[in-house]
Amino acid sequence: MSITQPRFLPYRSLKHQKSRCHMGNLLKVLTYNDLEQGPNFFLDFEHAQPTEAETAVWNQVNAVLEEAQTILAELQSYTGAGLEIREAIQNPNDLQLQEKAWNAVCPLVAKLKRFYEFSLRLENALRSLLEALTSPPYAPTQHLEREQALAKQFAEILHFTLTFDEFKMTNPAIQNDFSYYRRTLSRNRINNLQLDAESDVNNEMANRMSLFYAEATPMLKTLSNATTKFVSENKTLPIEDTTDCLSTMACVCRVMLETPEYRSRFTNTETLLFCMRVMVGVIILYDHVHPVGAFAKTSKIDMKGCIKVLKDQPSTSTEGLLNALRYTTRHLNDDTTSKQIRALLQ
Repeated sequence: MSITQPRFLPYRSLKHQKSRCHMGNLLKVLTYNDLEQGPNFFLDFEHAQPTEAETAVWNQVNAVLEEAQTILAELQSYTGAGLEIREAIQNPNDLQLQEKAWNAVCPLVAKLKRFYEFSLRLENALRSLLEALTSPPYAPTQHLEREQALAKQFAEILHFTLTFDEFKMTNPAIQNDFSYYRRTLSRNRINNLQLDAESDVNNEMANRMSLFYAEATPMLKTLSNATTKFVSENKTLPIEDTTDCLSTMACVCRVMLETPEYRSRFTNTETLLFCMRVMVGVIILYDHVHPVGAFAKTSKIDMKGCIKVLKDQPSTSTEGLLNALRYTTRHLNDDTTSKQIRALLQ
């Protein structure tokens, strides 16, 4: 599976080509969900180039995103060393089978290490984008209008994250291979043996990787932690600046998905799935960062509308996204969540 290369087009009115829409009206639309009027702009995930002001951050993030497609391809083709491991466990005294299993697992663990190290680079890229998209004096909505190439990269990170985690959740070989590797490392330390591969993934690195892969959705957990850390470290920046950036992205995605006039402007069929992934990703981040979450009545995200637009799509393309809302959000089961929303996600 390849990542689509969505880009933003400049801010445009769908109704006419007048001068730019009034920002006060735009803020009213996005904050109060005036659905009859609807947001009078379109973020085209298929085209954009960074402005001069965006270039430095864009180049930094792009260097990370260029590797994302390779990471996904390697994860999708990950088959594991299940056969070799079973034979080694069933024949513990057969040194040849032990060596065969170890030689099969080591390159796979090296690959898992690359995935983990990429998550650290992705975390830094997200931080750079959050700084750019929430910095004073502009409001988050103004940032999305002014720096659409950066907003597109933010969307691409979310798309990668949910795709990576879907692949990981459906591949038990990852956990099995890594567990075998760690058991073998422990056994070798007890027997005072040093194996060549241990220098690449030593015990300290193995511990960090173990925490990463123990998560059902490790990349999403990385982004959630990074966003929460960004908010806590930037005490002079109101938390609303970060959460409003997320809720605005969710609103834009939802409206584009549920409005035929917007959807008809997509030229790539994969952009629809891209838009759904981004919407779910920002909802989950919002739910982890905002004190009361995405499901409360006071939330700036129209959760009923978002869930409905997902359910209106073929289940084959949305079931994983609905499961992400069910199982990776923080506040779904809070008392403040309405029975209607819980019923929608049953």
